[in-house]
Amino acid sequence: MMYGVVTQIDTSKLIYYYVYSFNETEREGKARMVLQVGDKLQRFSSMENYLSDSLALTFNNEPQDTKLLLQRSMELRRSLDFRGDVRWVLYTNYPIGKRSITDRVFMDRFLTEEEEVLPEWQLVDEQKEIAGRFCSKATTTLYGRKWVVWYSEKESRPDGPWLLRGLPGVVVLAKDSTGDFSFELYKIEHRSTPILYGVRDYFKASRNDVLKAMKRYYDNMAQYVAATAAGQQTSDLPKTDPINYNPLRKIKE
Repeated sequence: MMYGVVTQIDTSKLIYYYVYSFNETEREGKARMVLQVGDKLQRFSSMENYLSDSLALTFNNEPQDTKLLLQRSMELRRSLDFRGDVRWVLYTNYPIGKRSITDRVFMDRFLTEEEEVLPEWQLVDEQKEIAGRFCSKATTTLYGRKWVVWYSEKESRPDGPWLLRGLPGVVVLAKDSTGDFSFELYKIEHRSTPILYGVRDYFKASRNDVLKAMKRYYDNMAQYVAATAAGQQTSDLPKTDPINYNPLRKIKE
């Protein structure tokens, strides 16, 4: 049985660790996130995805005993104090000048490639200390959400979680105006790690179309699952109660 297939696309020399708090589906979640910074590109993913792909690399992309895979998977899950459900992975400057986002809706895997555009930041003359770091304030509106961000120029790099990058320093804390989403830096490491890309049979789609597919899934999970198995959606498929879907990046209708 194959655990997964990955390929190394760069090597990171710098890693930022964030706690991502989110309220996407009527309940609050938390996930540890990993930002790997390489010479050519960056990868931002959940700790679970990061460890899972690292495990696939140790298996050398070769079939393994099913019992061993189950054992290693359980060990991986037990190593995380909280996991959340963050399936997307963001690659910055991959391909060059663009960004790629991989995601999964039920069994369907999607790939989005779009132009790399930095947020339009407004720097605010306000400072405070966060976790021992002297930080300055900035604001932006990004994909329908207003963000307040605190960044530290002690680490004079324009890095940050998700798409919140391009400031005169590293993003330490970011919160959206609704309180539904936040990223908080808790550790920085200088060490070499492979930056991996999951090799899958992806459907290529715009990010907005992927989010619309996710909304259809939460609107009626049973119908989406049955339609995936049947290969089409029909009105006589089963129905479940809708769950309000509130994505990090708002859907454009």
